[in-house]
Amino acid sequence: MQIIFSARNVEVAETVRRRVEEQFGRLSKFESSITRAEVTLLEEKNRCIAEANLSIDREAPVHGRAEAPDFRSAVDRLSDKLSRQLKKRRSRRRDRKQGTDLMMAVEEGDG
Repeated sequence: MQIIFSARNVEVAETVRRRVEEQFGRLSKFESSITRAEVTLLEEKNRCIAEANLSIDREAPVHGRAEAPDFRSAVDRLSDKLSRQLKKRRSRRRDRKQGTDLMMAVEEGDG
């Protein structure tokens, strides 16, 4: 997965970059076809904001945004939000596939 960093109103420290790479590397266990992650870090007044867009092969992109007092916790919150979204997508996809099999089994049992 390719990770693209951008920052607004702040200089991104190397520790934050490593944290993003570590956290986003874990997302590949939920969706193996993530090709690109665009991460934007910005600072406004007393809060740090982390935003991300994940590009996935043959599917709609996933977007997330998280706020926290520091960048480390903002990145952690963002990673948690994205992992929840990806888990939900995976379960919906699985349910749709199983739903057609269940409907066919019910129809065969009735007749």
